[in-house]
Amino acid sequence: MTDRMTIAAALETVRASEDGCYGVLLEHGSLQIGYYRPAGFDPQQPHAKDEVYIVQSGHGYFVLGDERRPFSPGEALFVPAGVIHRFEDFSDDFAAWVIFYGPAGGETP
Repeated sequence: MTDRMTIAAALETVRASEDGCYGVLLEHGSLQIGYYRPAGFDPQQPHAKDEVYIVQSGHGYFVLGDERRPFSPGEALFVPAGVIHRFEDFSDDFAAWVIFYGPAGGETP
């Protein structure tokens, strides 16, 4: 692990990861930054921490709870801890930076 990461290095980390679609890049305290690049299908389940996706490339639809909305590069998408979410009908070039932070169960607003 390092204190900086390039997209090329992030892709290598993802390719070498156990699931082949998410790689942890940086960690500090409760903060974890990763890179997410699923192929064709998003197998995610709700997470214990709050998270933010920053869409690097690609487009498609983002499901958050009962909502389904389009996404495109440059968007930041917030997901509270424990909420069902996934990417659907996304392009082959879809990739996103992922930021997990805070306590399990999420932060209290």
